[in-house]
Amino acid sequence: MRFVLVICAAILVASPVFSELRAGVAAVSITPLEEGIPTQLGGYGDRAGKPAEGIHDTIYAKALVFDHNGAKSALITVDTCSVPLCVVEESLEKAAIEGLTVDRTLIAASHTHAGLEGFALDRRNIAGSPHIGVFSEDMLDFVTSRIARALLEAEAAIEPVTAGAGRTQLEGMNRNRRGSECIDEDMTLLRLDRADGTPYVVLVNYTAHATIMSANEMLISGGWPGVMQRTVEAVLGEGVTCMYTNGAEGDISPAGARGGSNWERAEDYGRRAGLEAAALAQRIDTRPVETFELHSLWVDLPPRQPAPDFVNIAGAEYHITAEQLEQLLPVMFPSEAPLYALRINDFAMLTFPGEPICEVGLVAKNALAGAGIAYPCVAALTNDYIGYILTPTEYRRGGYEVTVSFYGETLGELILTKARELAKQTAE
Repeated sequence: MRFVLVICAAILVASPVFSELRAGVAAVSITPLEEGIPTQLGGYGDRAGKPAEGIHDTIYAKALVFDHNGAKSALITVDTCSVPLCVVEESLEKAAIEGLTVDRTLIAASHTHAGLEGFALDRRNIAGSPHIGVFSEDMLDFVTSRIARALLEAEAAIEPVTAGAGRTQLEGMNRNRRGSECIDEDMTLLRLDRADGTPYVVLVNYTAHATIMSANEMLISGGWPGVMQRTVEAVLGEGVTCMYTNGAEGDISPAGARGGSNWERAEDYGRRAGLEAAALAQRIDTRPVETFELHSLWVDLPPRQPAPDFVNIAGAEYHITAEQLEQLLPVMFPSEAPLYALRINDFAMLTFPGEPICEVGLVAKNALAGAGIAYPCVAALTNDYIGYILTPTEYRRGGYEVTVSFYGETLGELILTKARELAKQTAE
């Protein structure tokens, strides 16, 4: 059994209490239509592979590169539905930044359903099905080249930073679509300032599917997360980059969006979330960095298996038969996947390579809080895609989320066991 724990080299060396953290950020477009590349939009099998008809708003990769005691690491956010591991590997290969490896790099998808289809970027995708996305070498090369450019530009922009975190609650803005009482209303922020005290980067973590756009919207867009980030940047002013990671959104949908069209509703929802985030960011005080850690933990996953009722629910949407699924599972879904923990002072984020439901996310957050982290959060859809991550009880309840969970009812407990280990290690 492979079990690897990698700790960023920076924490292995004795260092001053206030050891300097340096960071640089850059944003680049990952909108393939700019180069005339046919673009498959993610999230809905009902689009049947129909390419995007145009660009509503630019979609981005935003790279935040850290340098702590000479060790490099990176957090990258992308306007895609998911992130296959090959995107991480090939972006790093193209950037060729010394010391920056998969174990020191997080790429998190916003899960916008008007952004790029993750399976269209996945070299393992042999299905050839337009309903789940056909692998596109052109799209993958374009996206990884742009991410590599963002990494290099961020590295060139590295400067000393201070850090602070905060949390607020957005009441009534999300709901549990499985009917559970579990809802995570926390919006958690990490703010990085330049040495002169001006804001540099605001990382927003909030939990809600980016599903205000339906299968009928055929323009490329970052959805409400894109609106939210643009709002934060507009309020805080020139020179600020806002980044976004989704939380344990497996069973959490947005709520309360207002407007006559889905575009208007996404604008309304994203603007209100962005104004809340900007107001919170303005209240956060930053200080020198005492603690910077990045841990990664590769987990051997349970045997892959078809989900109960797959054919009648997910199979019907994505036009995949039981026989086809049996052939695709060993190829398209990994036997191991990484979890990560990023800590900066009293902020810490645990990540999941798929879509954890709310209950799983809250257990992970509580593990961090119980270990002494003041501002814990979780990020979904990072560094590969293993489907939905549920507790055994929720798995046995059935429903759509279960039919896109391909490792049986023990997956959630296994992932949470490993997440608790990371939480303990991160807080020590």
